[in-house]
Amino acid sequence: MANQLEKLRKENNLLDKQLSKENNTIMMDMVCYLRSSDLCDYDIEIIRKELTGMALEAQLRNEKFSDAVGDDYKALCDELMKNGRQKTLNEKALEILYVLVFGVGTLYLVEILFSSTIINIVKFGQFTMPITSGFLVSTFIAVVMAFSVYNYFTKNSFELSNHNRKTQIKFIIAFTVVWTAVLLIRVFMENTVLWSVNCLYPAAFLALAFVLIKRLEDRHANNLLKFNR
Repeated sequence: MANQLEKLRKENNLLDKQLSKENNTIMMDMVCYLRSSDLCDYDIEIIRKELTGMALEAQLRNEKFSDAVGDDYKALCDELMKNGRQKTLNEKALEILYVLVFGVGTLYLVEILFSSTIINIVKFGQFTMPITSGFLVSTFIAVVMAFSVYNYFTKNSFELSNHNRKTQIKFIIAFTVVWTAVLLIRVFMENTVLWSVNCLYPAAFLALAFVLIKRLEDRHANNLLKFNR
């Protein structure tokens, strides 16, 4: 069964296209900020649909969105986050696993394609891949950085949208420092081989894990949608 949550997202995306540029920016900031909370994805999309509807109605009346909901959008989001259904432990675990498997899988594929492994596969038919300490440490840091960047952007969506220079500078400095550290780790620890594996086995495991987690997420989303109808 197709993921009903994805269908709801597509419906909301179509509604967004009817918004004015100003209201679309406001809606993006609000939805982004809502994603920093523990609200379940289904409730976020329902809230998004309701807010978009209110914004469209305001447009028809030639009014500002703030005339309908007030001008403190962040406070409104905080209230919605406080009263909405929170993610269960299982939902949080599935979400984290999904991001982890996708992130590690992507970095693993990049490691294969941009290392001597791909050359050995094409020229010699050898699928052996060295696992270095540099790869493991840099992958760990990259995944942590991805989570941190996501949390930073969602929690500070309004400040970033308003071009808060102090917030932007903090992000740029932190990102530059961490990314430089990742590159240095790859350079200085690249020759420390911990073990070698057939690159197909981890790839197959990550692919199967991704499919399994995605199906579990889809099934949960569909069940949640049926329950809330």
